[in-house]
Amino acid sequence: MIKVISKLAFVLYCIGYLITANAVEPLANKAIFDNGYPEAAQTESLVLSFAGLGVSQYKLDGVRRQTYVDFTNRLDKLVKKLTLHFSFSHSPALLSQVSHLKVYFNDNLISALPIDAQNIPIDQIASHSIELNPKLIKDFNQIRFELVGYYDLVCQDNFSKTIWAELSKSSYLGVQQQALALESQLEYFPAPFFDSRDNSQLNLPFIFPSTPDEHTLEAAAALASWFGAEANWRKANFPVQFNKSPSTHSVVFATNDNKPDFLLDYPDVDTPTVEIISSPTERYTKILLILGKDTQQLKDAVVGLLFGHKVMTGRTASIKAIDNLPLRKAYDAPRWVRSDRAVTFAEFIEYPEQLQSAGLQGQPVSLDLRFAPDLFTWREKGIPINLLYRNTPPEKAITSRLTMLINGRFIDGFELPVEKHETRIAETLVPLLAAQNPSKTRQDFTLTGLDLSKKNQLTYDFNFAVVKAGECSAVPAGGEFGAIDGSSTIDISDFNHYIALPDLSVFANSGFPFTKYADLHQTTIMMAQQNSAEAINLLLNFAGHLGEITGYPSHRLSIKFAADNLALKDQDIIIIAKPDSFSTKLIENSSISALLKYNQRIVDQAIYNGTYDTEQPEKIKVSVDSQGLLGVISGFQSPFNNDRSVVSMIATSDNAYPLLSQALINEDRLALIKGSAAIINQRGIKTLQTDEQYFIGHLPVHTLIWFHFSDHPLLLAILSIITLLLISFILWRLLGVLTQKRLSEGAKK
Repeated sequence: MIKVISKLAFVLYCIGYLITANAVEPLANKAIFDNGYPEAAQTESLVLSFAGLGVSQYKLDGVRRQTYVDFTNRLDKLVKKLTLHFSFSHSPALLSQVSHLKVYFNDNLISALPIDAQNIPIDQIASHSIELNPKLIKDFNQIRFELVGYYDLVCQDNFSKTIWAELSKSSYLGVQQQALALESQLEYFPAPFFDSRDNSQLNLPFIFPSTPDEHTLEAAAALASWFGAEANWRKANFPVQFNKSPSTHSVVFATNDNKPDFLLDYPDVDTPTVEIISSPTERYTKILLILGKDTQQLKDAVVGLLFGHKVMTGRTASIKAIDNLPLRKAYDAPRWVRSDRAVTFAEFIEYPEQLQSAGLQGQPVSLDLRFAPDLFTWREKGIPINLLYRNTPPEKAITSRLTMLINGRFIDGFELPVEKHETRIAETLVPLLAAQNPSKTRQDFTLTGLDLSKKNQLTYDFNFAVVKAGECSAVPAGGEFGAIDGSSTIDISDFNHYIALPDLSVFANSGFPFTKYADLHQTTIMMAQQNSAEAINLLLNFAGHLGEITGYPSHRLSIKFAADNLALKDQDIIIIAKPDSFSTKLIENSSISALLKYNQRIVDQAIYNGTYDTEQPEKIKVSVDSQGLLGVISGFQSPFNNDRSVVSMIATSDNAYPLLSQALINEDRLALIKGSAAIINQRGIKTLQTDEQYFIGHLPVHTLIWFHFSDHPLLLAILSIITLLLISFILWRLLGVLTQKRLSEGAKK
């Protein structure tokens, strides 16, 4: 009887919880609640390989005696068991009496493994499994391996090649974790939907009650771009579902007149509203509700959330007004090097010690930099850097150096000063390592060492030299430090902006020209009236990709369904569709017929001809009935404005959209997208380059003429002679007029 009463009380508690959450589930079959609320917490087992956790140093020696394995723990997970699985080999010269490998977990010594004196073959090395105490786990965790190696008790040289141990690259962490039921509080946002503690790819479903309209898509794209910016290098995928009950953390869009079935009884709202609730069927699953009286309010709810979530508390927040949200200026994306002034290194750091290197062979100082891809670097010596750095005084008898690299390639090097308390200032240039001849190759600024279209890594490596002290030892003084001063600057404010398009490498890696304005207020995405879940998934993944590039939500992106009254003259255009998405009547009779017809010709010729022939646009026609999947990305000049661009992402069927989506979130496939058109199938990516290029941007007249005629020296010489003759003629005529005027004045006197 007591058990029955307890169970009844528990069921009443769950019903009360659901009513309180205002999320009553109108399920036809409520058998799931027959035994009360499903309280069993979700559990899962993970295998985290060292390589997947970013470990790059597996070998330890007498100088680099330590290596680190970093991992994180999500806010909504509780680790129940943590096991470290690893093996290591070592030098046979190490003495087992004193040599050992120490293992630390969050600076707590866990184990000290002795070095076996026997020479064991590598394929017979014993594996070790160490249980780590889950109570020591924090949000950000670190396992540290430290080698204590001796080959001689009397004469020891830490730089000897005989001191080494190497961890197996097959080592991994085994994790058993359990879901936690978080409170539905906006204070946690963006967790648990995005958790910065989680280094894996973000997968966040977006749920719509039915096929969304333009306003709903704009709201969803703005939110996806923000999550993409937060996910950054992790990448983000946004699966799309219609009228489904969430089974994982999800985002749901709903209006008073259009709600998914599991929210039919949810109260209506009068203002744009954001709420976090628990799923009615999954207690450990949270739902981010984007609510509005109509679809226009959904966009306000999203914008209010993106720019006001830091001051939101409780379960729900209503957006009363959004004021003083200006348009972004050109090239001012937060993750781009600014083009209007010199930028300090301190503006790019992600953690306080990023600009400092400690130890004799410490980790290099690295900064990730994105430049505007249309920087006009033709015939420039390089991008100026005013570098300031500090270091502990090295040994005077030998030279220590600071080496500068871009994307792993050597650029320059400096000798470290030996005087104490000296700040060295160096005026340097980052060379653009490849000459460019676009008139001949028709390629857009393909540079070795500095790729303007991609994220570049600038690295400074401090190398401290060591003086040999006798025959048995070479001991550094200790306490070696090098630091790049945060006030060092990089300045691109004197560069013009001019670029040759189409170049899909620039589009794929930097989102240009659409990301010229970080909020995308001069970009329109054109889609069909009815879109599949796969097409919307491509839209959201693309928006997330742009957010990753700019670090800013594209909340002013315009999404339009194809119609005959679209104003596209002052817009860059993106087309997401299938070849048959737009009706024949629309193509024939609307103002966008030129755009759609030209896009279709580009796609057809990219697939069948491999080249564009403006004289014979219908050069080849091929009728194919194929069941295969194919996606085509192509770029061309806007038919409405010569300074505007069009990029189309066309899928042969709904099932082919994932080819395009995955190409945007997979680094290896993204690197293959280039040229004027990219054909994507399940086997790979093929690209095409045409001569139908156009230029956007602005240059001084003399630079513009010199640039475009630089590959034709004879023509340039003729043009120079004609210009000189014209100037001479003008001067001769001017002098003649002045002479006549003076003669006439003399005659009057």
